[in-house]
Amino acid sequence: MNAKFSLLIEEVFYQYGIFVKGKVQSGSIKTGDKLKVISQNAEMENLCASLEMYVQQEKVSVKEAIKGDYVCIGLLQGSKLQIKKGMKLIAP
Repeated sequence: MNAKFSLLIEEVFYQYGIFVKGKVQSGSIKTGDKLKVISQNAEMENLCASLEMYVQQEKVSVKEAIKGDYVCIGLLQGSKLQIKKGMKLIAP
């Protein structure tokens, strides 16, 4: 049985949208996957718009990230006021 995707958000920033960084704790994620941002008292539906990783010290777009990968995820919606370090990103 495959574990569902989860990632603890370590960093949140804006570039040309909202991005979160962290290490994939379980499962895997692909561009286009539906996600939920979880805080202590709220949940927000979202979508993985892009995935980026550092490969040999270069940032590259990837189609999938798996458990153990340190990844930057571009989210379709949200703001720094809604999404903060310490929240969790999971597969619904």
